Amino acid sequence: MPEMNSHTMQIDQSGDIWTARSPAKLNLFFEVFGKRPDGFHDVASLAMPIELSDTLTMKATSGSDIRLYCEGGGNDLPTDSRNLVVRALELLRQETGHTGGAEVRLTKRIPCQAGLGGGSGNAAAALILARRAWVLDCTDAELSRLSARIGSDGPLFVHPGASLGHGRGEDLVSLKTIRRLHFVLMKPPEGLSTAHVFSRCMETHDGRNRDPRDLVQALKTGSLDGIAKNLFNRLETPARLIWPRFDEIHREMRRLDCLAVRMSGSGTAFYGLCRSARHAGRIATLLRNRLGQGNFVYATAGR
Repeated sequence: MPEMNSHTMQIDQSGDIWTARSPAKLNLFFEVFGKRPDGFHDVASLAMPIELSDTLTMKATSGSDIRLYCEGGGNDLPTDSRNLVVRALELLRQETGHTGGAEVRLTKRIPCQAGLGGGSGNAAAALILARRAWVLDCTDAELSRLSARIGSDGPLFVHPGASLGHGRGEDLVSLKTIRRLHFVLMKPPEGLSTAHVFSRCMETHDGRNRDPRDLVQALKTGSLDGIAKNLFNRLETPARLIWPRFDEIHREMRRLDCLAVRMSGSGTAFYGLCRSARHAGRIATLLRNRLGQGNFVYATAGR
């Protein structure tokens, strides 16, 4: 039976095997204020988990090895400490003194280098599963702190639902939303380096810091027009400079009757806000027919 959680992931248990659905996220708002002494940037980020998800299963083992097996996502996914799942489990063992091992299987559906938080979500899922499989006495707050050391998006997936984040994005406040939002996603074959996009951010900043309050209010009232009007992503400007096809992809999605189109995070995935599940499905079909093979197109909804 699914377990009820205070975080955004569904957890299941079958014998000694634990399973988590690790969701992607969309940045409905993302502003960058400047670089911090620690090398990260101060941001304001309003992020929402969506139904598109990876699956992670974990079983505790008697040895000390952490063995990761990956399906989907291409053949170049690392299965050693370069993978955030392994890195998260190694960090958890360091912090708790646990010495046991694990067998982990990751089924990837979320595209990589997309700005959808797939890697950070997988790492957070690994921490949440390990707490159960290894029978550790860790709170959600402690797991959130550890996930922030793996990636700035990590705490979002330990936190319930849509959240407004500040600092590096890890200081989170949950948001109440009264309307289920529907989206169409489009991720082209190209990817972008998050570090590269951020490195060009402040030189392209117009000096006018946006505020998420109007979007928060629109989410509270369920106004689709208000939500569409107030979606914002500061990282679109540097991404446009770095990635020659930005405008081509953006125009293609704008032609298809979305209420608004934005890039998520540091890209290269775009999302279009839709009126309903049927509307999102129709636009996804049109996009698949127009773009052909090699492009990831998916109709989804907020969680």
